[in-house]
Amino acid sequence: MSEERTTHNEIDGYIATFSTEERAELAAAEAALDLAFLLHRAREEAGLTQAGAAERAGLRQQAVSRLERGSDNVQLTTLRRYLDALGYSLDLTVREKGTGRVLGNATLPPLPQPR
Repeated sequence: MSEERTTHNEIDGYIATFSTEERAELAAAEAALDLAFLLHRAREEAGLTQAGAAERAGLRQQAVSRLERGSDNVQLTTLRRYLDALGYSLDLTVREKGTGRVLGNATLPPLPQPR
């Protein structure tokens, strides 16, 4: 068995010892990191630095840094403003926890521009 496969088995074994609460916390952390990766990728594809993206979105550079570090407490308005400034929209999917059945989808419109 390869060393990489052994490492994965050890990690899987460790995670198997988690309580329900710990598994929920791990899932939330993974989701936050997935979102952070997407936000970083969107900024990079726009060819912007954090400071440039912040200026375009009307945010501080520190706020962009927090978004890209994987905060689990991202405000929807901030997320929409940031993605809109980078030329993206935000879609939400409401999914049943147990079955994964999709109840519906919604595309959030861009926020109104300040006057």
